[in-house]
Amino acid sequence: MLTGATGMVGSSVLAALLNEKTAREIVSLGRRPCNMNQPKLTDVRFAAFGDTQAIEAYLDGIDTVFHCLATYSARVSRTEYEEITVDWMRALLVACERSAPGVTFCLFSAQGAGSVGGGMSFALKIKGEAESKLFASDLERKFAFRPGYIAPSGPRNTWKKGDYLLKPLQRLMPSIGVTSDELAHAMLQTAMHDPRRTAVLENAELRTLLG
Repeated sequence: MLTGATGMVGSSVLAALLNEKTAREIVSLGRRPCNMNQPKLTDVRFAAFGDTQAIEAYLDGIDTVFHCLATYSARVSRTEYEEITVDWMRALLVACERSAPGVTFCLFSAQGAGSVGGGMSFALKIKGEAESKLFASDLERKFAFRPGYIAPSGPRNTWKKGDYLLKPLQRLMPSIGVTSDELAHAMLQTAMHDPRRTAVLENAELRTLLG
């Protein structure tokens, strides 16, 4: 299962899953449709992210969840940001605990998010709260991914203003972050091959998975 498949990171994860032979079926829950005709993709336009029972209906047979649903803190109020980042994820976690407790759960988080709600900004504190909810859950395997700067792998018309400065810098200094495709690769490699049951992967560890 993938959430947020139309976002920058989610679209890269979706592309990686479509190319992964061992991924036999992909269920995408998103606020907007992917608009892809792929035989192994079930594309669900989904608005009930806070409804645990509505989510449970799509968990049959799911062994891995990539939760990439996110929003920019500058675009919404703090209350809305917390609802999307924490409350919606909590509903997804409860649904997994009830219907698919053996799943591997991969959370797209952010550099600077504290595992107990740390960070310098309200957004990072809320990201940290989301991580805390994940690691307090009863799921068998759970990972949080904290990339640095994420350079968009998509076309230039998807770039934000800061990307025109930071994307060339990231090419010169790869250690400052990863591309969205690189992050997707690292997330899949972790879900499929990491022997740990739980871990937070910082930017440096993500880069070690790119070889």
